[in-house]
Amino acid sequence: MAELSRPTYQAIVQAAVEATGSTGGWLLAVDDGSFTVLAVYGHDGAADRVGERVGADGAAGFVATSGQPAAMQISTDDVDNDGAGGGAGTPSAILAVPCGTEEVIGVVELVDPAGGAYSFDDVEVVSMLADVAGAAMTETGAGPSAPSPAALSRWLERLAASDAGRYAAVARAVESLL
Repeated sequence: MAELSRPTYQAIVQAAVEATGSTGGWLLAVDDGSFTVLAVYGHDGAADRVGERVGADGAAGFVATSGQPAAMQISTDDVDNDGAGGGAGTPSAILAVPCGTEEVIGVVELVDPAGGAYSFDDVEVVSMLADVAGAAMTETGAGPSAPSPAALSRWLERLAASDAGRYAAVARAVESLL
């Protein structure tokens, strides 16, 4: 993977955090069923997490799988989103947006906006920044490597569970080729 501490990645996350009034956020590269942290902004000590591999769970995992942005309020007992946006604990709100044009190669994930909830305008602004992040990731080679057949099968199974009619046929076709 390309150099992980690229100033461009950091600037994109910082711009997204500041534009939405979030307490923090991060840029994650999709990497064979998990994520690699490319940049973090807004949390004490979070810069140490750059290069760390984290699970493809919660809102970021949903966005990486579906390819659609998600803005949501989170329950305090929601352990799936614990540590979202590079912070400690469970946030009260999350905005996660996919990066990449033809395939999802990363996710920008932000947490806890000043107003308590993300707006449609927040989704639009972060989507534009995520497009820039996707282009930067493609240019620097920080996107995912080709998934293994087993990883591809796992991702397709998750997609099949979220929209059985649409993705089950794709999963069966791919599995028959393996």
